[in-house]
Amino acid sequence: ALVTLFLRFAPLPENFATFGALALFCGLFLQGPARWIAPVALLFIADCIGQALQIPGMGFYHLPAMLLNYLAFALVASLGAGVSRWWNLTSAPLAMSMASLPLGAIAGSALFFLVSNFGAWIDPRMGYETSLAGLGQCYWMGLPFWRSSLASDLCFGVGFPAAAWTIANALGARPRAAAH
Repeated sequence: ALVTLFLRFAPLPENFATFGALALFCGLFLQGPARWIAPVALLFIADCIGQALQIPGMGFYHLPAMLLNYLAFALVASLGAGVSRWWNLTSAPLAMSMASLPLGAIAGSALFFLVSNFGAWIDPRMGYETSLAGLGQCYWMGLPFWRSSLASDLCFGVGFPAAAWTIANALGARPRAAAH
């Protein structure tokens, strides 16, 4: 979680972020409300810091769009919980578990793209027409940004669980996916 918060303020390429991967990770390994609260709370903390420091592109801008971003991360956490259930990550061989991570990262990235760009479309400051054509244009214009998001979601969506498994194996244990 602290790595995610630190990297939010690191000089990374635009939309190359760790929050999607964190949401997927929380869905995989946390239980109950914590799996949704953790990524959303951390994003809220990052937004508060970004707002306080007046960092361009960070902080609070349009409440409905912001709420959709938070919802999108909660949905990605739900997707992680589904991946955990689907592959039964508590008992599946490590190779099978690891193979499912890129698929989960791609699906989570696409889910976040769809929800967050809908938020961009309803944000009047973005200037999109309030029509299906305007929504289509919003998604089309968002594709270049999604490329960076997808790359980071794949990188960190596989990297976070792989690091957790590596550290746990080195300590003689294996992290357990959330119980169902």
